[in-house]
Formats: sequence, structure tokens, C-alpha cells
Amino acid sequence: MNNFPNTTQNNSKFSLPNSLKWGAIVVLVVILVVSGILLSRSSETPAGFLAKWKNAVESGNLKSYDALWVKKAQTQPNSGYLQTADLFKAKIEIKVRIANAVNRTRKDPQDPSYLRIEGIPMLLRPDGEPLIQSRTLIIAKIGLIQQRWKLVRDEVVSQDFGSDLSAFEAEVTVDTTTQTNSPVAPLVLQWKKALEAQDIKKYDSLWDKSARNKRIDNFRLARFHMSQDLEVDLSQIEYTPVAHSKTRHVADNISVTVSSDGTIIETHPRTLTIEKKGFFFRRWKLINDEIGDDYITTPPISQQDQPDIDVVPEESEPGIYNGDAPIDTQLKVGQILFKWQKAWEEKDLDTYMSIYAERALITRVTVRGGKETPIYLRKKQLRRNMEKLNAHYGDIQVGISHLEINGDRAVANTTFLQEFKGTPASGTRPAYRDVGTKELILMIDPSDGYWKIYAETWSLYEDVPKFPKN
Repeated sequence: MNNFPNTTQNNSKFSLPNSLKWGAIVVLVVILVVSGILLSRSSETPAGFLAKWKNAVESGNLKSYDALWVKKAQTQPNSGYLQTADLFKAKIEIKVRIANAVNRTRKDPQDPSYLRIEGIPMLLRPDGEPLIQSRTLIIAKIGLIQQRWKLVRDEVVSQDFGSDLSAFEAEVTVDTTTQTNSPVAPLVLQWKKALEAQDIKKYDSLWDKSARNKRIDNFRLARFHMSQDLEVDLSQIEYTPVAHSKTRHVADNISVTVSSDGTIIETHPRTLTIEKKGFFFRRWKLINDEIGDDYITTPPISQQDQPDIDVVPEESEPGIYNGDAPIDTQLKVGQILFKWQKAWEEKDLDTYMSIYAERALITRVTVRGGKETPIYLRKKQLRRNMEKLNAHYGDIQVGISHLEINGDRAVANTTFLQEFKGTPASGTRPAYRDVGTKELILMIDPSDGYWKIYAETWSLYEDVPKFPKN
């Protein structure tokens, strides 16, 4: 008798029906195709194509010019390709004006899928008298998946000797209404609104996170400026596609004015670099916000110009650091502060200035009757002020008390009470003394790994009443 009944083997491997297998394959193929379309689709505008065409023509780069063409159209009679290529070969200087050209763009009557851009002035400088041409471009979006604008025709409509260049030179003035046709213009407008509204959260959202970490100095400096009233002037802005990049643009010639209580403090230029970021849903993001050299519209207030103040600070326990920073950060920052204090007292200007980052922002705030009046300095301006200070005083003493260090292992915020005392070098004036609060923001400089001062705020209080001690 067989004690082992015949049973179906249940340990066989589980397998999907063929219909489900093929269905899964079809779904996967569809996902890959859709992903490819999303990743390769182009949002290039006619204005962006015009900028590339202008750069290729003015540079005389035949390879870049060829890349703009539909290959079959190049060989067509009267396409205009050979005429322009001959200018490149003759190495003739070419200047193009594309301002307002987008406003003269319309659908081609012979083929509505084409665009005509008419009346583009071009200045040629061969040997002899200059020539002025008027060009008409016909462009089409070409490509099955990755569609991009391409040239179908680059036609010379008219040409004349340039005895009167006024018509061409008039095009030099940038029409800011056409600049808004740049694909990155909407982001620049959001950036302007965020700055003027002092909306730090909105400003942060405009940045690509990885780029923000790479350019942390510029990011922090820009945010620091947002503590003041800002006015952004885009009247002279220029949008430029970055060469050899399909998704990066630079917005330049931006002017930002900083003011406080209606008083203009400084004006500085800004340059934005913008790139399309993301995997499936790609969006324009800031990858750099660079603040150029500024100029001070109000002369800085130097310490020797301040009135004498007789305030006795309350001493804190020596050698004890308050704050939430890790102990190693407190010790390292404490060493930097001692080095900074010693260099100031010994008038070692090179050592003193080496502790400041190249793009450090120094703020001097005078408080009179509860009203604050800030002045801003850059590193080079601070150095000039310190040179004057060292020349004026024969002996300098700097006291630090009530020190507090907050932060982490890469960034520290330090506040303390500072007492300055200077004895004039001539000996004919009484010693000067002031007391105020100072805040330093220090970070590890990625270029050398040392802690540096990136921001300094000195607040001096005038006309402080003396209350009797209990």
C-alpha cells in the first residue's frame, strides 16, 4: 500500500501569464518613450534662437552657423547660406541688431508652420565703406521628438552703403519689452519681486539646491542684503544664452539699489546664471546670483569721527564661551577672535584683513535716539578705513566681553560687547573710547579650509543716558 498519496507539486515556481508579461513590456516601453520626450523636448523660443544666430554670425564661426540650419535647406538656391558663409571666409566684421526683431515675427504665408523674422539690420565692415543689410530669416521647428528651431532661409532683402549709420546705431538701445521674450525672463521677474518684498522664502525657492550649496558664499551674501530695502532696475538687462549649453542663460546688467529709511546707501550690479533643472518636470532655476563691486553713496563713518561716549561695560567671566555651537567650533572661533583682536591692537593690517573673506560685507550702524543709520563697506573699503585708523591712533586697545558663539561645525554666529580705546599718535587730543555690540558671521572658506568673517555688524549707540547703579 502506498502511504504517500499522489499530490500535485505545489513547489513549482510561480509564473505570470504571457498576456501580463507582454502588457508589462508595453507599459515599460510607453514610460520610456514618454520619459524620452519629456527629457529631450525643447522650450527654445524664437528669441533664444535669434540670440544664437546673432552670436554665430558676429563670431564668424561657420561650424556654429551650420548647426543652425536645416541640412537640406542649405543647398537650396537663394537660401542665403552661401552668401553668409562667404562673409565668414573673407573674415569681414559683422554686427547684428536683434532688438524688436521678435515683434516683427509672423507666420510665413506660404507655410504656416514656418516663422518669418523680418527687418533684421546687419552692419558689414569690409575694406572701404561699410555696408548695411536688412535680413529676413525663415525658421521652422524640426525634429520628431527633440524639436528645435532651424534656419530654412537667411535672405538679404536690401543692401546699401553705410554713409549714414544712424538707422543701424539706433538699434543699439535695448528695448526691454522684447527682453521679456527670453525663456528665463519670468524667473528674473520672480527674483526681482522676492528681493523687493524681502521674501527670503520665495528667494530660496528660486535656487537649485545643489547649486546653492556649491555657491553658498554668493547665496548667503544675497540673503544678507535682503535685510535692507532693495530696488531692482531691469531697464538695461541683457539675456544671453551660454555658448555650448542648451539650457543655461545669463542675465546681466541688473542694477540693485540698497536704501534705509528712504536714504540710498549703495548701488551694485548683479549677474544671474539660470539653468533648466529637473528630471521629468524641468524648471528654470538660479545656479548663481553674483553681486558685483558696489559703490558707497554715503561716506562711511569712521570710528575716529564718532563722539566720545562714557559707558562702563559689565564684565563677563573670562575664558567662558556661551552659545549652542559645538565645543570644537567655540574653541576654533575663539582662536580666530583672539587673532583678530591681537592684529587690530598691534596694527598688523595684513593679518587683520586676512581673517575677512573676499566678499565680506561690513555693516556700521549708528543708533541715535532709537533710530538706526546703517553704512555698508566691502573688504577693500574696510582696509582703507583701518589704514586711516592706524595712522590716527598711536595706541589701540580692543576689549571683548559677553561673548556668545552659536552655530555648527561650518557656520558660526558670534556676538559680543566691544570696547574700543584709541590714544592719538600726536598726543594733543584726548583718548577716544566707545562701546557697542558686534556680530560676526564666520564660515569655513572652501578655498583654504580656514574660518573667515563673511559678515560683520557693528552697532554704536549714541547719547545713552547714565543711570545710577543700585
